[in-house]
Parts: sequence; structure tokens; C-alpha cells
Amino acid sequence: MSSLLHLQKYFEGKRLIIPILLGLTVAFYFLYKDFDPNAYKAITWGPIVIFWFALALLMVIFRFIGYMVRLRILSDGVLKWRHCFQLVVLWEFSSALSPGIVGGTAAAFILLAQERKLGTGKATAIVLATSYLDVLYYILFAPLLLLITGFASQIPLKIGPFGSSFITVYFTIAYSLLLLWAILVYVGIFVKPNWVRKAVIGLFNLPFFNRWKGKAVLWGDQILIAANEFKKKKRTFWFKAFGATFFSWTARFALVLFLILAFGTHIETLQIFSRQLIMWGALMLPITPGASGLAEMLFPAFLGEYFALPQLANAASVLWRLISYYPYLVLGFVVFPVWMKRILKKTKPTSVE
Repeated sequence: MSSLLHLQKYFEGKRLIIPILLGLTVAFYFLYKDFDPNAYKAITWGPIVIFWFALALLMVIFRFIGYMVRLRILSDGVLKWRHCFQLVVLWEFSSALSPGIVGGTAAAFILLAQERKLGTGKATAIVLATSYLDVLYYILFAPLLLLITGFASQIPLKIGPFGSSFITVYFTIAYSLLLLWAILVYVGIFVKPNWVRKAVIGLFNLPFFNRWKGKAVLWGDQILIAANEFKKKKRTFWFKAFGATFFSWTARFALVLFLILAFGTHIETLQIFSRQLIMWGALMLPITPGASGLAEMLFPAFLGEYFALPQLANAASVLWRLISYYPYLVLGFVVFPVWMKRILKKTKPTSVE
């Protein structure tokens, strides 16, 4: 199967059914289980609400711009701005249809490999570096903020059938896995790429892990490619790339802050950011596409206390997903044919196994 035919599977209409159904089912359940029209009268509609909601929408744009800037930096300016726009849309679309820990990485390798000016090696390096920078933001700022705000106080007493102890263990496992992955990538790209490749392949030679040996070999090869591509980059290159990452991820979390300012009762900025970092760690492990269902459930559990009534927290949860998740499902279908036409017109598609 050619790489483009494989990629088209990510953009089939039927792939939208599961995440949309899961997300909307959970959203409607929380909206209507204790539905009370009078609850929404607690919102004082006026210029202030509109102002904060407009800023929330602006954060969606800022997040997107941050991703575009980072992609242009990592490509050394080879990718034009409109091409960065297309690629970010398609990358986000594939992420929205993939489980959290998988994300849109598989599709991203294929997408970038089709860009004639990049080549497969550069594309591989960019995808790996992008993923690394995202995780780096998390492993740096999650412990920092939780140290300031206190970890235990940011954990809900209960989420559905799960108590605070389960949530704590779940977060700890997620963070540990991300930290381990970030260390491996750092050592692999900047210190000992051959050593990391041999160590990973050696681990997956063991009987229990042997079934994934092929993927381990592929990942090891990707580490070598990335190390070769980035070995001569100066520190300023990485500062710029991480700066764009910081800008984008901070905008992602600021979106929720502004929604609370618009429809909530009070704010505690550091606590709101801390709780979102814990939520994001939890959203990395689910098996549902785009964390559909779980995201809508976690929002009121972690942030419900900042709203006057549970109904408002549930409504804000739905609104949060409507402006930060579902637009990519629409944009992906609009942009993909345009991108495909450009790729087929300029060059023969690159195969990515």
C-alpha cells in the first residue's frame, strides 16, 4: 500500500463516528442529567463575558500559530507558511482521531515525508523533535507548578468510580512514562544515539517484548536519523523551537483560564494550570480517539469548583471541546484535498514503511 493510500485512511469519514459519538454522548449526559434552565441564569451576559470568551477563542489561534512557527523553525525555513498551516491542520486532525499516547505521529511521518524539499530523513527528525519538545514542556512544568500549588490539593476526591488514590497512581505512571521517553530521546539525539538504539533493540529482544521488536528497530533508526540531522544545530535553534512550544502549550491552558473568567465565579491561575497538567497526563493514556469521552468527564471533575453550579461546569466542558477539538475534525476534511492536490502535482509520493 502506498504511503498516500495509507494516509487516506486517517481522513475517512467513518473514522469520525467513534470520537464524535463518544464525545457527544458524554457531553449530553453531563448536560442533561441534572438539567435546570435556571442554572444558566447565573451567567451575567455582557461585554465582560464576551471579552473573556473572545480571548479564549484567541488562544486557539495562538496555539495554532505557535505550532506553525515551531514547524518552520525545525524545517530551517524550508516549509512555507501556507505549507506549515496545512501540515499543522492535518497533524492536529490525525491526533484528534488517534488515542492520546499514539497521537498523530504515524500520520505526521507520512505527511512530512511527502514534502519534496524536506526528504524522509528531515521529516523523521522533525516529527521526533516535535514530540520531544511537547513532552519536555510537560515534564518541566508539571512538577514545578505542582510543587508550588501542592499535588494532593489538585487531585479530585473522586472521578466517576475512581478515588483520589487511583488518580494519583494513574498520573504518576503517565508522568514516569513520559519522563523515561524524554530521557531516552535526549540521550539518543544529543549524547549517545548508537547506544540508545542498541539498548532499545536489546530490550525488545526479550521474550515478552519480542512482538514489538520491529517497531523498536524502526524507532532506533529514527533516533539515528534525528541525531544526524540535529547534531550541528546551535543552542539558539533549540531555544527558538522550545519558545514556540512554550507559547503554544501555554495558550492551550490559558484557553480554559479565560473560559472560567467568562463563565465561572473565581480563578486561581496556578491551580487551574496545575490541574490541567494533571488532566493532560491522564489524557495521554486513554485508548479512545482524541480522548473523547474522558476529556469531557475530567473537566468538571478537576475544574468544577470554579463555577457556581455543576451545570455551568458541564456546559463549559462542552464549550471547551467545541472550540479546541472539533474544529480540527472539520478543517482536516477541508485542507486534506488541497494538500493532496499540491503533493500529487509537484512530486511523486514518497513511500514510508
